[in-house]
Order: sequence, then structure tokens, then C-alpha cells
Amino acid sequence: MNESDGKRTIFKTARAAWLAVAVYTVILYSTVTLAFKIYVYIFDRMGKPFMSSAMNWLYVPVGLVLFWLIVFALPRRLGSYLAFLMIVAAMVYCLSHIPIPAKRFHFLEYAPLAVLIFDAVRHHSKDRYAYVWAMFLVTLVGLGDEILQGIVPNRYFGVNEVVTNASAGLFALVFIGFVMGEENYPLPHPLKRPRAGAPAEAEVEEPAGQVSA
Repeated sequence: MNESDGKRTIFKTARAAWLAVAVYTVILYSTVTLAFKIYVYIFDRMGKPFMSSAMNWLYVPVGLVLFWLIVFALPRRLGSYLAFLMIVAAMVYCLSHIPIPAKRFHFLEYAPLAVLIFDAVRHHSKDRYAYVWAMFLVTLVGLGDEILQGIVPNRYFGVNEVVTNASAGLFALVFIGFVMGEENYPLPHPLKRPRAGAPAEAEVEEPAGQVSA
């Protein structure tokens, strides 16, 4: 990983980080029509119950990966476990109250965007306002997505979808701040815990008879 003013980041420079955000946003916007056509094609052939279950099951492997991360890679902290359980509960609640299966995919689209934007903002912000700016920008991109859908034929602007997009960003940022912790972002370093009883750092003893300067 890279360092930015003492902070670890995914991308080496702010320019590279913002370029990644721009590319991801363009891809996100470009799938407005294509992804919808693919969804409708599968929906017409498999039906709503299948699509509803499929959209829910997509979150299982993601949840398992995150569960492995916090249990086996991150430091053992009760607060991290509680925060993760709260995110999971909020996700289950949101998914169960979104009647249109396609809209449930928005969490998987905007959570990665939130991480990319947070990483880019991290190159500029030296305080916790990075979370505020990241949240604002994710919401702005989500709003633009819905405005674009309002322009495209057979699509519509939805306020609930704007909230869903923003919620995805919020959950991702909460995971970074409260579950992972900034000291472990973007990945724990090293990616394993020290053995129980092992010293955190090796102590170097000076040979007998030598005096430190």
C-alpha cells in the first residue's frame, strides 16, 4: 500500500485516486440502460421470486469475506464486532424493505464507490472530515445517477434510490471508521495477528561492555 502524508492509501497519488473514481462513475452511469435490459431479460424468464432471492444471495459471499476479515485479520475489538453486527442488521432491514429486487443491487454498486472516494479524499483531508466529504460526494454521484435515469426512456427518477445509494456509502464508511479502523486501512499491516504472547517488536540487546552513545 502507499502513504499519503503519513496515511496509508490504495493509490499512490491523488490524481490516480480521482481517476479511479471518475472511471468507476462513468462505468456506473454507462450501465444504466445495459444493466436494466439484462435485468429485465432475466426477470421475464425467471420471475420475481428468483430475482428477489438472487439479489439477496449476492450479499452472502460479501458478508463472509468481511466476516473473515474482522475475525482473522483485524485486531480483536468488541466495538468492531458490535459495529459490524449493526451494519449487518441495517443491511438486512434495508434489503427486506426494498420491494424491487433490482434496487437491492445499489448497495453493491455504491459501497465500492464510497471506498474509492474516501481514498481520494484521504490524500487531501488530514482530519475526520474526510468521511463527511466522502459521504457528500457519494450522495452527489447517486443523485446524478437517478437524474440520468429520469432522462433515459423507460426509467424514472426515484428519491428512495437516492437514499439507497447514500446508505450504501454510509455503511461502507462506517465499516472503515468503526469496524476496520483507520490504522488498518486499506488492509491490516501485516495481514495477520501476532501470536499470543509474542512481543510486538523484537528487542535488540546491546553487547555487554558497550555503552550507548
